[in-house]
Amino acid sequence: MEGETVMKKPALMVYVAVMVVVAVAAVVMVFPAPVESAFGIELDPCKLPKCISECKKALQEKYMSATCAMGAQKKFCICLG
Repeated sequence: MEGETVMKKPALMVYVAVMVVVAVAAVVMVFPAPVESAFGIELDPCKLPKCISECKKALQEKYMSATCAMGAQKKFCICLG
């Protein structure tokens, strides 16, 4: 079956979830500090400067870090604060 994707949707969703967890874990390891909140903002395309500004706007003085991650079909900005 040429041209068909090898991964099925459930497998792709698991892969994406694992990648998001890895991205958040990497940020936490690089910036070890107590995190009070973590959430995602849908930004497509996610560019790091825009991601940082959106996280700073949402978290204000609680902002700690931000990173872009790939979701199932779109990119997300992950905010930690």
